[in-house]
Amino acid sequence: MDYDNVATTVFTPLEYGCVGLTEEEAVRRHGEDKIEIYHAHYKPLEYTVAEREAAQCYIKIVCLRESDQTILGLHFIGPNAGEVVQGFALGMKCNATYSQLASTVGIHPTCAEEVNKLNITKRSGLDATVTSC
Repeated sequence: MDYDNVATTVFTPLEYGCVGLTEEEAVRRHGEDKIEIYHAHYKPLEYTVAEREAAQCYIKIVCLRESDQTILGLHFIGPNAGEVVQGFALGMKCNATYSQLASTVGIHPTCAEEVNKLNITKRSGLDATVTSC
């Protein structure tokens, strides 16, 4: 049994879902120089209509930096996190890479498509706030 890639969700008013390694565990196993973190704060469409605060909605993907960047972990805070993470768990079990993810067209308008649009790395120091669809 591969316990690293068991999808987990906390079903609270703002859901948290994850699969794979945390950023800290990936760094411990592979070293900081071999890890790339893609992340974004995003605003779900349903929050726009209801004028809800979305500062807590956040996505992070933990990848190896080498070649196609194998995805080691996915962390998702926002509506339907469990549904989103479950789909990506299979991809990670099949050794999905960041380049495969980036070349996939997400279903619009969904929260899951925000994962496909991740392109800002922590290393870059750029603002990770997504402004619109």
